[in-house]
Amino acid sequence: MTGSPRARALARELRAARKSTGMSMRRLGERLGWSESKVSRIELAQHQLSETDLSSVLVILGVTGAEREKLLRLARDLDQPAWWELGLDLSPQLTALLDAEQRATRITQFSLVVLPGLLQTRGYTRALFSAYGVPPEQMDRYIELSQLRQGILHKEEPVSYDLYVDESALWRPIGGPRVMIEQLKHLLRAAEAADIRIRAIPNAIGAYAGLLGAFMLVDFVYDRPTVHLEQRCAIGILDAPDDVAVFVETTEHLRELALGESDSRRLIKNYVRQYEQRQPPE
Repeated sequence: MTGSPRARALARELRAARKSTGMSMRRLGERLGWSESKVSRIELAQHQLSETDLSSVLVILGVTGAEREKLLRLARDLDQPAWWELGLDLSPQLTALLDAEQRATRITQFSLVVLPGLLQTRGYTRALFSAYGVPPEQMDRYIELSQLRQGILHKEEPVSYDLYVDESALWRPIGGPRVMIEQLKHLLRAAEAADIRIRAIPNAIGAYAGLLGAFMLVDFVYDRPTVHLEQRCAIGILDAPDDVAVFVETTEHLRELALGESDSRRLIKNYVRQYEQRQPPE
C-alpha cells in the first residue's frame, strides 16, 4: 500500500540505511539495474517493493541480522489493517508519531499526569477522551486507534519500551476506582514482559527536571532519534541533535531518580489495594 503510514515508515528507514553507507540514489539504482527516479519513488513511498526486491536492496546496503528482519517484516505488514482504515481525520503530527512508533527499535517515555496511550486500557482511554470532549460518535474509533498503537509491544519482535511514570499518574483516579484497578493491574501484567520496563518516580523526590513535561524519545535502526511532545491539540516533534540531547540527558536523570522495577511494582500494587478499598460495592 503506497503512501500509507507503514509504507512511509519503511521508506524512511531505507533512505536512512542508504545514507548511512554514503551511497547515492543513482549508485544504488545502478547496482540494482534501476533508474535513479525509481529509487527516489521508493524512498518517497510512491512505489511498493516486492519482498524479493527489498531483499536485494538490503544486501547491497549491507543490512543484516535483526535489522534486516525488522524491515522485511515491516514490508510484509504494509497491507495489514491499521489506523488509516478507522475513518479518522488524523493530523500530520499524529500520523508522524504513529509512523515513528511502527519503525522504532526502542521507546523511552516519561508520563507526568496520565498514563501513556501505549499502556492504557480501553476504560482508562474512554474516561480520558470523555474528559477531553471527544464526540460520542468518534469515541470508539479513537479508542481502537489507541489499542492499535499498542500492537508494537506485542508483535513477534516487540519494541524495547522503558516507561518512567510520575507517582501522580498512579493516584489520579481517572474513571474512578474500578477503572483504575483494571488499569493498574494491566500495568503490572505489562511489566512482566521482557521488553517492557516500568519505573515510578515517587512523590518524595520533590522537584526534578521531568516536571517540565511528558515526552517520548524514539530510537530507530538507522534514522536519528526523535522526541515527541504530545499535548491536547498538537504533537511537537524534535529531531535536531541538540534538541534531542536535552531529553537524552533528562532520561539519564530520570533513570537515577526512579525506583527500581521491583519497588515500582510494589508501589503500583499498593495503589491497587487503595482503589480496592475505595471501590463501591456492586
